[in-house]
Amino acid sequence: MQSYHIALVTSAELPDLFGGEQLLPPALEKLGMRVSICVWDAADLDWTTFDAIVIRCPWDYHEKLPAFLAWLQQLQQLQLKVVNDVETLRWNLNKNYLFELQRAGLPLIPSICLKPDDRRSFDELLDAMKSDEVVVKPVQSAGAWRTLRVQKTQSRLYENQFEQWRLEQDFLVQPFMPEIVAQGEYSLIFFDGEYSHALIKRAKAGDFRVQSDHGGSVEAIHASSELIAQAANILQALPNMPCYARVDGIISDGQFLLMELELLEPELFLELAPHAASQLAQAIIRRISV
Repeated sequence: MQSYHIALVTSAELPDLFGGEQLLPPALEKLGMRVSICVWDAADLDWTTFDAIVIRCPWDYHEKLPAFLAWLQQLQQLQLKVVNDVETLRWNLNKNYLFELQRAGLPLIPSICLKPDDRRSFDELLDAMKSDEVVVKPVQSAGAWRTLRVQKTQSRLYENQFEQWRLEQDFLVQPFMPEIVAQGEYSLIFFDGEYSHALIKRAKAGDFRVQSDHGGSVEAIHASSELIAQAANILQALPNMPCYARVDGIISDGQFLLMELELLEPELFLELAPHAASQLAQAIIRRISV
């Protein structure tokens, strides 16, 4: 097997990657690869010295979005191998991709895209969604940044907080799904379209955000063949199969409903499955060997 020098991309706050992502470098090295962990916006880095650039933990990108987009453009202009590929990353950067998937007939939670010139109040949005409770989040974000859960009885309390945010970017508005609290959010991990492992994320008591930095918990699960097939069907609808993917959603009346398709920099929870780091490493090598 040919040896490659691979850059695993992170942010300055996570110089050693995060959690289970730290299992990937030794898995690649075991296969004879040379690995460097690199901060995406480091000023003095020559990206052309790498055979491939694998996006892993640049979790501050949404706070520096113009610079991040410019960096992706630079990588593309240099014709470097990027995993996932730059076009997939750009597409997945904006949650408007959900509307494309919805138009393709895939099962998603109903959504509205709220643009800065759309001045509807929360009460009007609740009426439009035919719901007593909605979740509002930026179309470009990570880690539940600027995410609100708005109830009809308290909608006016959030108007002032939201007033400035809504002028700065588009927001996604969805009805709050009680399954996210009652059951949790399912995440299914795929490498090269092949199922790897699954987990369920649950919010702490009194919250709805399942991310660990908001007190959420994670538990490995045995996914049913039906659930795996429903998640895999979403990936099959994409024009290009990503090297890595996390399919997030809930189960409502027996149907898996997509919440988000994470193809940019998802935490892949490699620590929850003994084979996962090796499986991902092999998938990366297959991509860069083409």
